[in-house]
Amino acid sequence: MASLLDTATKKRYDEQFAAIRQLAAAVPQKERYKLSIEDVKAGGLFRFDGKSYLVRGVNTYEREGFRWPELVLYCLQDGQTSYLEWEKGDEVSVFVSLEKLSFAQVGIEGKEQLWKISEDEEGSADYRGRPYRYHEDSAVTFFRDSEGEGTPFHQYQFASDDEETFISVEEWGDEDEGYEHNIILSGKLNPAAIEVISTGEDSGDGNG
Repeated sequence: MASLLDTATKKRYDEQFAAIRQLAAAVPQKERYKLSIEDVKAGGLFRFDGKSYLVRGVNTYEREGFRWPELVLYCLQDGQTSYLEWEKGDEVSVFVSLEKLSFAQVGIEGKEQLWKISEDEEGSADYRGRPYRYHEDSAVTFFRDSEGEGTPFHQYQFASDDEETFISVEEWGDEDEGYEHNIILSGKLNPAAIEVISTGEDSGDGNG
């Protein structure tokens, strides 16, 4: 009697097979750590912390004229979606989403308390007994698939004492239409720990 795969499992297997087929253009083993997250495009494949991630798309954020990318990641091991952002200043900084949270989980009563923290430029969130101090807040524009006019929102950042983990509160909407808040715990990732298996859209260039 043949066993049937549930939809989620079948989808994960399909993604795994697609990634495996893509490995015809894989980066040679000895070259993988010489590439950086800056080289990875949509369709790319890389590994860190023992798991492999397929890049399903690339969004873009903009703040005061400065733009940085957000890679939409699909984990081949567990089928979960996560997000990776990187910024380049003197060096590349990489941040990976770890968990979606709520106001109750971070000890903030709601938007009024959030606004007061912003106005005072002082205050904190708390998650699992660890304080996250107010770091900054600013207007940001989001470009899905890095296209179009973009959607504005306001972002509030709280940082752990060592600035290795962050709580970001995204505030979408306005007073007339109402507000929606997206709260994310993210962690800093060592760029050197990323193993680039395939760069994605440009993988075939120069490999023939």
